[in-house]
Amino acid sequence: MIKNIIKPLLCVAVAAGMAGCSENDVYIGGADTGILESPDGNVVYITDGNGRSDVGYVEFRDSYTLDLFVRSSKTLSGNVSATFSYDPAVLDEYNKGEGTEIALFPQANVSLADGGRATIAEGSLSSAAMGVTMTSAKDLDPTVTYAVPLRVNVDGGQLGQASDSYIILVRDITSFPGTDKYYDGKPGMKIIGVIEVNNVNPLNVMGFTLKDSGKQFFDMVVLFSANINFNAQTGRVYVSRNENVQAILDNRDKYIKPLQDRGIKVVLGVLGNHDASGISTLRPQLAKEFAKEVKNVCDAYGLDGIFLDDEWSDFNAAASGAIPGFCAQSSEAASRLAYEIRKAQPQRLLISYRWEALTRGYAVDGMDCSQIWDYVCNDYLMTSNPVDSYPGLRQNQAATGSWNCADGSGSKDRCIPSNQKWSSRFSLTGMREEGYGAMMIYNFTCNPSNAMTNAVIRDMGATARDFWNAELEYDNSWYPKDF
Repeated sequence: MIKNIIKPLLCVAVAAGMAGCSENDVYIGGADTGILESPDGNVVYITDGNGRSDVGYVEFRDSYTLDLFVRSSKTLSGNVSATFSYDPAVLDEYNKGEGTEIALFPQANVSLADGGRATIAEGSLSSAAMGVTMTSAKDLDPTVTYAVPLRVNVDGGQLGQASDSYIILVRDITSFPGTDKYYDGKPGMKIIGVIEVNNVNPLNVMGFTLKDSGKQFFDMVVLFSANINFNAQTGRVYVSRNENVQAILDNRDKYIKPLQDRGIKVVLGVLGNHDASGISTLRPQLAKEFAKEVKNVCDAYGLDGIFLDDEWSDFNAAASGAIPGFCAQSSEAASRLAYEIRKAQPQRLLISYRWEALTRGYAVDGMDCSQIWDYVCNDYLMTSNPVDSYPGLRQNQAATGSWNCADGSGSKDRCIPSNQKWSSRFSLTGMREEGYGAMMIYNFTCNPSNAMTNAVIRDMGATARDFWNAELEYDNSWYPKDF
């Protein structure tokens, strides 16, 4: 969530250095490029810790320190120093020139290490870090970007005086309460919302919070769904995305980041798509290659994890032996793929939808199911405990009581909790008392025109009371599908 980038704002023309400089001395001329350059090509410039000085911002909870450095492209014959100071005039000038109305991040919540001074010592190319520490102002709007305006004065030896201006764009998201919920002081059950993005905007989950704490009702959102597909010409198995999934990924700042800002994890669903490739049909080498592909997609779009669903593949084609790299559908192959995904990106969530070959899990290369999976979700029809078929899985990694927001019919078993068929198989209180860690809500929607919406909201309220002893609050917002 933290992007450490400093934005160059203005570069003011600077006085020339004195005559008689050696070839290593710096003449600081007027420029508007964000760097201080001499006639022989030497530059003195400012970067963050990653060497970047491009457009961006800092986003943080509670506090964050951004390290800034003064650097030179050549070693100097004398010291060069820069002094950073908080200067509202920098932002005034920018807002006036650009016609913007960016607000100040409070000076009282900004501190500069060593009085804001950074020095490039003689013979060196970089100063030590000068830390800009920002602490939460608590009452700032977490959806608004503010500015820390910095005036930078450069001096040293024959350099005379120079000045430059930089702004650090800041979002303080501390006031978002997050999603961590409790019952009697212990971590509470998680809610995994599976969103059919062909029909529903995922932002709709944000409208549901707990009244007293402000915590988000949903802990995770699954974008359902991307697919696993096979390119026969290249022999490559890849993550394919239809136009709806791709639109959300391409516009992550609009559809993904607002969820993540509130602490909701955004997970990409992956399931079969009518060819031989599938969650449970890849031989080890192809599984390893596909796991890298999955990681690349998660990296590219800043996703928090993957939800695997073993459906809609051509299992007969995979089992025929006609296509190299594929095997007959098996739980062992599904576990191997999950293992490779876990190895490729251990920091991200990995969730199993317990269906087809994923009904059962296996340890792989000494890694048991609790290490491979974060959560295993029962299908709607299942009442058995995932722990019994996923060796090593902890009870708080198991999810049961799944329900379908679009199905309240008494003639089916996979309906919402208000239906008698559901309640005869599951108890919200019972799931919590038995130590389950999560519950999946599929096909979530709160469209006012949907006849099921009122019942879904009612049952979500019952879930909040039984899972966390809390009252559900809905802000009546509705985000249409606009992608």
